[in-house]
Amino acid sequence: MRRINPVLHRFSLTRGIPTLLKNAILAWTKRTQQGERRSVIFDVFAGGIYNDESAKIVEFFMLRVRILVFAALLLVFAACSDSDGGGISLPGLSSGPTPIVDQEEAIQTAETFLDSWSKQDYNTMYGRISPNARDAYRQADFTEVYQSVWNDLRLQGITWSRGQVVSQGTTVIIQYDVTFRSGILGEFTDAKRTMRVIPTDEGMRIAWSKMDIFDGWSGGARLRIERTLPNRGNIYDVNGRTLADQNGVALPVYVVKNEVPDIDSCISLLVPILGVEYDDLVATFSRYNFDTLFYVGEIDQETYQAVGAEMESLCRPRLDERRTRRYFGTAAPHVLGYVGYIPAGEQAEYESRGYPPDSLVGISGIERAWENELRGTIGNRLALYAVNDELIRVITEKQAQPGQSVYMTLDRDLQDGIQGALAEAYSIAGPTWAQTSQGAAIVVLDVNTGAVKAMVSYPTFDPAVFNPDSPYLDPGSLIQAYQTDPARPLLNRATQGRYPLGSVFKLVTSVTGADSGVVPLTTLNNCIGRWDGTPYGDRVRTDWYPEGHGVLDGQGAIINSCNPYYWSMGVALQNADPYMLPNYAKKLGLGVPSGLRNLEEEVGRVQDPDWKASQGFTWSLSDTLNLVIGQGELEVTPLQVARMAAAIANDGKLVTPYLVEKVQLIGEDPSYVHSPQATDLGLNKEVLADVRQAMCDVTLTPSGTARFIFQPWYEYQNNAVIVCGKTGTAQAGNNQPHAWFAAFAPAENPQIAIVVMVENSCEGSEVAAPLTRRVLEIYYGLPKSEWPPLWQSGCSQIVVQ
Repeated sequence: MRRINPVLHRFSLTRGIPTLLKNAILAWTKRTQQGERRSVIFDVFAGGIYNDESAKIVEFFMLRVRILVFAALLLVFAACSDSDGGGISLPGLSSGPTPIVDQEEAIQTAETFLDSWSKQDYNTMYGRISPNARDAYRQADFTEVYQSVWNDLRLQGITWSRGQVVSQGTTVIIQYDVTFRSGILGEFTDAKRTMRVIPTDEGMRIAWSKMDIFDGWSGGARLRIERTLPNRGNIYDVNGRTLADQNGVALPVYVVKNEVPDIDSCISLLVPILGVEYDDLVATFSRYNFDTLFYVGEIDQETYQAVGAEMESLCRPRLDERRTRRYFGTAAPHVLGYVGYIPAGEQAEYESRGYPPDSLVGISGIERAWENELRGTIGNRLALYAVNDELIRVITEKQAQPGQSVYMTLDRDLQDGIQGALAEAYSIAGPTWAQTSQGAAIVVLDVNTGAVKAMVSYPTFDPAVFNPDSPYLDPGSLIQAYQTDPARPLLNRATQGRYPLGSVFKLVTSVTGADSGVVPLTTLNNCIGRWDGTPYGDRVRTDWYPEGHGVLDGQGAIINSCNPYYWSMGVALQNADPYMLPNYAKKLGLGVPSGLRNLEEEVGRVQDPDWKASQGFTWSLSDTLNLVIGQGELEVTPLQVARMAAAIANDGKLVTPYLVEKVQLIGEDPSYVHSPQATDLGLNKEVLADVRQAMCDVTLTPSGTARFIFQPWYEYQNNAVIVCGKTGTAQAGNNQPHAWFAAFAPAENPQIAIVVMVENSCEGSEVAAPLTRRVLEIYYGLPKSEWPPLWQSGCSQIVVQ
């Protein structure tokens, strides 16, 4: 009889099952055929005696081994399904207790994790991932990857929503969506994400990997933000003609002096074409040797088609061609502005809006003010790439949308014509007032809507200098020259220049006295060449016209620009209310913001008792007497004066000036359409009508201060248009005075207001009025008249009006 191996007698479930199970599994994996079961058992009970009794014992254990093996395999498969790797794995089995799966705790863990993500509470998040995940990722690495995603996407927050929850073995699988609010990509949702939560000694924890940030982020995969810049929108004038073209063709003009048949004739031809002064172009030619190729300027194809043959004949130019953001000459750089690389100190702000670091952006003017519309929508894509740059998945994508075009109120021909007229005027007046004048400004305003038809500041500059794709060989030197030039070519004198107004302010004084009833326009005054203010505690003051004007009423005072008349008005206004005149001036738009969007502007100053007190002084009659003739501490901008002139012309409505009519993509509805705005000032209509008539008589009657300029012009133009205006010659310290002319036209049913200001030149009638004539010629398409001969011979002896 065979004897049973003592091992069987010593076997117990509590001590022997783990070892038995282990050995059985090992043996089972080696021998899988059905007929080898008995040998498996004998491998387990090595050295035993086999008989009927032992066979029963073997069968007993065979049944239990099958049960235990099946249970063990279930545990193995469940453990293998956990990405955390925290389950039992072959060939060994854990001898610990079976983990407890708590679905409610799993949900709570996931929600705490996601709430903490929205709060950027990475410590709490790290505490909710499994021990094995923490072994694989240090807390510093875990925090860094989440912070990098938050910063790179410029996240402003996340929200989440939970979906289906299912249990698979010991793993709780939670489906959820996360919505990201990104400063770069906008708002996007990564849907149907999966989170796996498993039991650990710490409770239910997340079997975490980088795929819990974005699915597919594993191994050496990289998260990448890709940007696509759209085409920048164009800028058009009021008639749809191009002012700035993103895909424009520019023709840089180069010459070699040895090849130029007639240098003087060539320069004379190029001055109006390039919109530069004669002396400046002469200086450019003189800087180079006769055999040196040098750059003189840039034109467009349209201009070349018109004057190309003449240029070839006189200059023998060498033309290049380049595609770039092309501006129409140098007609409106102070208004349009220019593009360039993102300025230092603004990179973070632009990058937060999705701009690549090397983007070109609007630096000034309309280009800057309407940057968002002109730029369009920058295309962005968030994607995962494998180490070999193969695309794994696109998480979100926003297609680039082309920039919208901006349609302005400017008339290109008028703007360009005025710019050329100023360049020509400074060239012609080289022997006289141009020697002392640093610059000028001209504004043309629609009196009914406030639309800016032209806004010219002189001297000008070439916006192409600031474009990285500049045709200039050394643009940096030219930019520095612009910045250090005492003439300040980068300053927009129309909105940023602050000047005393001189006798143009008498229009405000007349309206104030008549509208308030303090000094009606019917008031008579003997306007002699001097005014004695000693009875009022002032001094003796002298008029600009020592012979005197005789007895005048209020209209005559405007026509003749009689200072003594206004000094007498000043006494009456001061006695009535020292604030009255300053308040009327502000009411008419002087010394207050104009409401113009898009461009920087100075407010200026209308002095009043409060301002005087802020300077540590007391307001006196002398202050009012200075203000009534536009002197003292008064500082206004040409644009403000244009608003004031328009308000008189349109019967008392103060318009808000504007530059942009609409913004739209071609073929689509506009995203912006301007609605003109005007405030009715409530002024006496009869007073305004009388003031308008007096302004017309300034150019029509023999004693009018601008009659000698306009009388021959009316004859030359066959009275095609009658202009009404007011001259001003404003004292400017020890320098030559500023010349002003504020006007509207035509006399009947006024349409436009024109303001001309020329710094440190001559009397307003001698310089600003002739320039007003040229503006009217360009606007109405009239023949061009000659400039005044006095620009060559010299102005009158300067007296302050």
